[in-house]
Amino acid sequence: MAARDAVTKAALRQALRHRRSVIPYDLRSTTQWKVINHLRSLIADLAPTVVALYAAQDGEINLEPLAQELWRDGQTVALPRVVARGLPLAFNIWPPAGRLEADALGLATATGPEILPALVVVPMLGYSPSGHRLGYGGGYYDRTLASFKHPCRSVGVCYTELELPADFAPEPHDVRLDFIVTGKGVLVPPPRPTQPAARTAKAVAKRRRKP
Repeated sequence: MAARDAVTKAALRQALRHRRSVIPYDLRSTTQWKVINHLRSLIADLAPTVVALYAAQDGEINLEPLAQELWRDGQTVALPRVVARGLPLAFNIWPPAGRLEADALGLATATGPEILPALVVVPMLGYSPSGHRLGYGGGYYDRTLASFKHPCRSVGVCYTELELPADFAPEPHDVRLDFIVTGKGVLVPPPRPTQPAARTAKAVAKRRRKP
């Protein structure tokens, strides 16, 4: 089952990459402008101390204009860094006109001091209204968000056209995002389902009875 799911996800990633690559330039430009406007409003509402953006690549929505606006407002901006394969991301302060260098995967990252973000903006290949994303398969953001011990909000950004199929099934390790921003606006996923208290208590009691 896991192998079949991996093949399905690989095919879906390939399809989404192609779909993203053929989005017309004018639509890309319009979407970037709209996403930045939505993100600006969301950041103003959440008032995070540190905003982690990303350095766009391979057709991702470019958020550098937003970084310039945040710098002008005195906001601390950071970029993620891959320290090593299989480890959570680190985040380094990205000052105005700050120099970038390649991380362990060759991706552009900042060279400022390491810092913990209060809001992480996550790139993705596809999104679902439930708050899940399809990334590139490395699991870095899932691992990172799950490892945080401090309060941190997560928001994914994506082209509206790249919504995942209705039958997309996230894996147990996939971390749901708090918000998703597309050209259409800010999507707030529904609350996470919780077990009824009676059922939870019964399950706990059952586990305690086991030798």
